[in-house]
Amino acid sequence: MKAVIMAGGEGTRLRPLTCSRPKPMVPVANKPVMEHIIELLKKHNINDIAVTLQYLPDLIREYFDDGKAFGLKMRYYVEQKPLGTAGSVKNAEDFLDDTFLVISGDALTDIDLGSAIAFHKSKGAMATLVLKRVDIPLEYGVVVTDDSGRIVRFLEKPSWGEVISDTVNTGIYILSPEIFKWIKSNEVFDFSKDLFPALLKDNRLLYGYITEDYWCDIGDIGVYMQANRDVLNGKVKVNIAGVEISKGVWIEDDTVIEDGVRFEAPCMIGSGCHIGKGTKVGRFTVIGDNNIVSVQCSTKRSIVWRNCTINSDVQLRGSIICNHVHLKQGVSAFEQSVVGDYSIIGEQATIRPNVKIWPDKSIGQGMEVKSNLVWGSKLGRQLFGNRGVTGEINTEITPEFAARLGAAYGAVNGNKGAIGISCDDSPAAMMIMNAFVSGMLSSGVQTSDFGRLLLPAIRSAVRFYRLDGGVHISTCTGANSRLMLDFFDKRGCNIDRAMEKKIENVFVRDDFNRCGGDCLKSVTKVTGFSDFYLKNIMNSAKTGKLNYRIALNTGSEFISGLMKNMLEELGCEVENSGLLLQESTYACAADNQQNKAWHTAWPAGAEQFCSHVKHGRFDLGVSIEEACEKMTLVDAKGRLITDDMFIALISIILFKSVKGRTVVVPVSASGAVDKLADMYNGKVVRTKTAARDIMGRLLGRDAKEELLEQFTMHFDAVAGLVKLLDFMAINKITLSELVDMIPEIHMHRQEVECSWNAKGKVIRKLIQENNGTRVDTLEGVKVYSDNGWVLVLPDAERPMCSVIGEGVSTEFAEELTNIYARKVREISRS
Repeated sequence: MKAVIMAGGEGTRLRPLTCSRPKPMVPVANKPVMEHIIELLKKHNINDIAVTLQYLPDLIREYFDDGKAFGLKMRYYVEQKPLGTAGSVKNAEDFLDDTFLVISGDALTDIDLGSAIAFHKSKGAMATLVLKRVDIPLEYGVVVTDDSGRIVRFLEKPSWGEVISDTVNTGIYILSPEIFKWIKSNEVFDFSKDLFPALLKDNRLLYGYITEDYWCDIGDIGVYMQANRDVLNGKVKVNIAGVEISKGVWIEDDTVIEDGVRFEAPCMIGSGCHIGKGTKVGRFTVIGDNNIVSVQCSTKRSIVWRNCTINSDVQLRGSIICNHVHLKQGVSAFEQSVVGDYSIIGEQATIRPNVKIWPDKSIGQGMEVKSNLVWGSKLGRQLFGNRGVTGEINTEITPEFAARLGAAYGAVNGNKGAIGISCDDSPAAMMIMNAFVSGMLSSGVQTSDFGRLLLPAIRSAVRFYRLDGGVHISTCTGANSRLMLDFFDKRGCNIDRAMEKKIENVFVRDDFNRCGGDCLKSVTKVTGFSDFYLKNIMNSAKTGKLNYRIALNTGSEFISGLMKNMLEELGCEVENSGLLLQESTYACAADNQQNKAWHTAWPAGAEQFCSHVKHGRFDLGVSIEEACEKMTLVDAKGRLITDDMFIALISIILFKSVKGRTVVVPVSASGAVDKLADMYNGKVVRTKTAARDIMGRLLGRDAKEELLEQFTMHFDAVAGLVKLLDFMAINKITLSELVDMIPEIHMHRQEVECSWNAKGKVIRKLIQENNGTRVDTLEGVKVYSDNGWVLVLPDAERPMCSVIGEGVSTEFAEELTNIYARKVREISRS
């Protein structure tokens, strides 16, 4: 007899176990559940098998191949689109030329197939369904038979009020090829919903064979764990790999067991494992192949798949650890918790019961994970990047997350004081702002709601109203599926790292002091500040009229309207070009990583915009990103002012305005700024690349008026543009003439993958390799040579390093960055 194994299931209720494998490949007692089915078929001399596939089919084909290694023949039929259970089997019609058996590849069973086949033949049936009595039939198709076993009724997944039998369909069928007459090709058709009711309606012979043998539909995590326990305690008769070294303890080949390891039956350990001294392998523990378990660990009722590293003192209680997981020292995981493939759990972290951690996650040291971690790459004490908090809308940044973050921020502010909050004009930002305000109010903080406002304007409002801090929520330019939350201190400057840590610590501990109902503050609505902010900017212009023709480019109608009205009132002719000049998705999403306020990625559409400015005979073009902090300039010759050039341009303006002036630039800035300082007898102060560090230096306690002006030029595109135009009018100089004053800049940038735990090693080894060479470690490591320099910066939010180089020529700068990019790769992989 031939058989069909239906192996197309995704197993959505088993996630994260099935995130990267089809349900039939989920291991039970160290074998894919489908392998147990194959062994059952072989046991009953069914050696010619068709397998229907749909979800991740290659994983099944690669594992079982043609079946020779398992002592039988296998062929595969892949659904290009879901066809239902009967529709998928229809694909194998040419193969199924006689009575055949259909069985699911994702159930665990030891049913006596020979008896079921004999029953089918004795009844002369067209179809025989193998049935099983269960206590709770709600999740199954209920089948009603008469005394002879003939089926008289079907009921698919009934409610309790509809339950008329406890006999359910196991998904195992013995069928005549005649059934294919009822199934159309390439149409969705199901056995239980479509075929069997049709055969019943046509009065064909359908019988139910009721088995008392073991059968388990592995439908969820709890049932999956029970299936493994049932193998270990002998409830289901399957082949267990390895040698039974004592009653109920199985160990496979090439596994090393150190002294003092204690076993509590039943349990099993796969091949190629190493179990450290003093470890206790408790009851119903299943440890797969090639796992390293260090000293003094304890596992009970837990399942560890393959290729995992478990450091010392780890405690597992009823948890599932998937492939290639690293549990660091002192980790604890509890009942029905799951850690997905390739995840890293930091030292002393705790995973609470029923928590599911999806694949490729990193959990920080000492974290207590209380809820499922599905999205994002890591959960740790660090919520903040180098600037603010960013994440995907409604996945990483949800209303619930925002409310918790608002409560944490309020708690850190001592449940007192006043905080200003604003957002851009996107519905997502408004939604998150409302949730954030709710969290702040719950902690007793007075909140001033400025509504829709530009980011530089809310910074100004915090200073003007003498608030204790502020928050602005906006979508990332060019990445509208992501949100950014900027946090300010009372100066309107991004909060420092110490404040960020306080917020993070309160957030991860859920340590919020909620105020009583009688202490709740009301929200103060503040209106009209946007007009006030713009009027102040206009009043700051020293010249009466700014007679310039400007091409304005922005993706926000809100910003476009404000800018156009203001510039026209100042005497400019403004055309909204409609050529949306946006940063690349990465550049914006990474805005709060390595201070992308200073990034140099060319915006999308730059060439078109430059051509428009040149041929349209504009004095200049300006593109404003949606946060309204950064502007990108194009001169009348159509030259794009890159960010390296922009820093130099601002330096020229500042140095020419006041001799001997100091400019603050990031450590990644071009040496052209130093040349300009020498020309104008100025001074250059370098700081870390994060926006908060630059702002902190510009708005520090001893901040001078000249530094406040530089802050405006760098972090307020609206006011900065007016200052630039005013400077040009006063000095009777064009933007093109200013650009001509910038020394040549030859810089090159690239990014290199570097795992989180390799970043420290990379920086340390680069410093050691360059002993005796001029090296700057203000941030990352900056190595100087006679003809240039190279800077290696670890990324704050991704497993990457930025490599930035400057040289006497573009070719030298590129060669220098390539050399150090290779070094980063080599060190990180060593």
